[in-house]
Amino acid sequence: MSGALSLLADIRQSSERRPFAVLKLAEPLLSAQSSISSSSDDVYLVYEQVFIAALDEGQIELAKALLLLLRKRFTSSERVKRLYGMINECVGHPEEAQLIYSQMHEKDNTNVLAHKRLIALLKSQGQLGEAIKMLVSYLDTHTNDFEAWLELACLYLSAHMYPQAAFCLEEVILQQPANHYFHLCYAEVNYTMGNLALALKEFLRVVELSTDNVRGFYGVKLVSDRIRALRELPKKEQPPGIAGAPQPATLDRLSQLATERLAAAYSSSNDVCRKTTESWLKN
Repeated sequence: MSGALSLLADIRQSSERRPFAVLKLAEPLLSAQSSISSSSDDVYLVYEQVFIAALDEGQIELAKALLLLLRKRFTSSERVKRLYGMINECVGHPEEAQLIYSQMHEKDNTNVLAHKRLIALLKSQGQLGEAIKMLVSYLDTHTNDFEAWLELACLYLSAHMYPQAAFCLEEVILQQPANHYFHLCYAEVNYTMGNLALALKEFLRVVELSTDNVRGFYGVKLVSDRIRALRELPKKEQPPGIAGAPQPATLDRLSQLATERLAAAYSSSNDVCRKTTESWLKN
């Protein structure tokens, strides 16, 4: 039993979302509640953890039973109120959930959990404008929450607000400079906006941090070839997004390097995939 409690604690500390594993580990513990209480002071943390896992797995009756235990022990807890809001979301009562979260937020606007649940609820209902407004308000106070900046970037992308999304990704990269995925997202957003020189720089950063990143090498080839073609236009017709890009000879070498790395990456794939890739690289 202590081993299961230890594994559950490890999952909590890692912030992993593993509902099936949590329910499997908790099954023998829940059938011996008195034993849990006597062997651990974290019994109510376990109840909360299993409650969320039950919601994820659609086990509503189990979640209701655990919520009853938590409300009995913590009669006026804001944290338990949030769980009550979550179960209302799960059973299809978003209005009641929103009312609970709003009341919690009005009572204490520094309540991070309530603020985030309210944002998630607005997003799930398709109210992107309101969700963005709430998330911007949240980030005014919690500027170091890079995951919130990333979520705001996703919301802006959903609304096709690319400059705002790029700004959010810059904030993410400032806090997580060694994560190649964030550089990749930033590169693709800049490519979409036509900032090709900056996009190329970021794609190169991606393959520097992750040397076998296929998506990064696709970006390097795509942008290098695009800039090379635009450089052949008359000076007045060249877009401002290529200003500061490498010289043609460098672009050619980058394109050739990306072509070689992509061909190598797909060399062991099936014939259809390999031939499709080779055809694209030649064109």
